Order: sequence, then C-alpha cells, then structure tokens
Amino acid sequence: MDKQGIKVADECWVALALLMKARPEQASFSTREILNKIREEHAHPELRPGVHAHIHQHNVANSPPSTARYRMFYRLADSKLRLYRPGDAAHPERKGKTNPVRDELPSKYHSLLDWYEKDYCGGLAPLPNEEDPILSLRGLGKEIWADVDADKYVNDLRSGWEAIEPSRFPPRSGGGVSSIHGAEAIWDRVVRYQGAEFKTATRRPFTYRVDGDSGIWFIREGHVIDRRLWRGELEQALKKRPLTKTSDLQKFQCSSYLFGLLTDSRILGGKETGAKNG
Repeated sequence: MDKQGIKVADECWVALALLMKARPEQASFSTREILNKIREEHAHPELRPGVHAHIHQHNVANSPPSTARYRMFYRLADSKLRLYRPGDAAHPERKGKTNPVRDELPSKYHSLLDWYEKDYCGGLAPLPNEEDPILSLRGLGKEIWADVDADKYVNDLRSGWEAIEPSRFPPRSGGGVSSIHGAEAIWDRVVRYQGAEFKTATRRPFTYRVDGDSGIWFIREGHVIDRRLWRGELEQALKKRPLTKTSDLQKFQCSSYLFGLLTDSRILGGKETGAKNG
C-alpha cells in the first residue's frame, strides 16, 4: 500500500510512534506535537478531517468510545498522550486494535511496528477482554447476595458508629494534607514517565508500566519483573525520604528499582533529596 492509502487512525499512530522512538527521554506528547509530526510526514497535502477526532478521542484507550473503539493511545493526567502498552487501563467498551495491521501500513513504517512490539511493549501481548483474569471474575458469588437488602445490610454495618469516641481518631499532625498532595503529585509523575528509562543505584537501566491506579510493574531488559509494587507501598516508601542507599527500602518489593524511581529528579519534581541516580 502506498502512503496515500494510510488510514487516519494509523497515520496518527505513526506520528506518535515516530516522536516516541526519536525522543525516548520524553514520556508523552501534546496534540500539537502530534499534528506537527503528521504535517511533517506529509502523507496527505492537508490534514484530513478525521485526524483531530482520532488524536483526541477515537484512538485513546482510556476515553469513552463514540464510534471507533481503538486502543492506540493512552492519555496521561496532564492530557498528553503516549502509545498504548499492554496492561494499560482501557475503557471496557474498547476492544479495537492497539497498533496498525502490518499489511495495511506503508512498508516504510514497518520498522516502527518492530520497535513497538519488541522495544516499547517489551514483547508483552495484550489479553483479549474475554480472557482478562480480572474481568472474568465479574458476577462471581452473586448468588450470595441474591436475597440481601443492600440498604439494610449497610445500615446494620453502620449501627453503633455514633458511639465511637472522637478522641480515638485524632486529627493528623501538621503537614498531613501537604503530604497527601505530595504523594499525589509524585504518583502523577510516576504515571507520566512510565516507559522512560531509569537507573538503579548500580546504574542498571530499567523501565516500568503503571497498572491502572493500583501499582507498578518494573521491566528489566524487556522482561517484566514478576512482582507488582503496590501504590500503597510506594507511598509508604516516600515517608523514608531522603534516601541514601538501597537498603533504606529493603522491606519493600523491588527495592532497587523503587530506589531508582524515588531518587530521580523527574519523579521528585526537580527536587532530588536522596542519592544521585541519573
């Protein structure tokens, strides 16, 4: 297929893939950057009408679908976009393709598909929704609640709460709110920089991907470390800052990777408090 025959969704994917491959230090890109890349590639004399819709909505996995149900992009908290990666959260009604079909893509871009599958995704293959182990649990045990009045059940659980002495739940000490905001800000940056390269204290490179809003999977040399770091663990680890050595986090899973993450200025917002960790 010649370049004039490229589909709109694929044209948008190619532009973002080219940006991410050429600038791996940048974790995500704005709509303007993607549009400029499409113009630079010049697959068509002018932007086709559907380009904006595909960038903003049709290609975005974690956005409610309208007509197209592709899972080609992933929108981060700052509204910038990166390519979808297996394991990313997607709207349950989206079951479309995550990348172009090779035979439908101009041959000049086939190397992008190779990069996407082998390097960006690390060889991970997406699970069809019907095989998702979490989704497969839907409805399990529903017979237990068949004859239960939900409102009465909740009210029974709450009975007696008024008798609890307020003194048992003292207000948080000064700085509590700002600590929560700090953890949220750091989590937003963790989400933003997933897929970027980080280094452990011994300079071993690694990447990671965020599992919804609950945890992190670390990736070393294309292989996923078979232990998930939960978000709650990361927030507990933040309380141990400033960090100076990996053993500061020895009680946490994946401590060497966690140390590399929490001593990197990108995650700390330019205020690195622990050991230098490039």
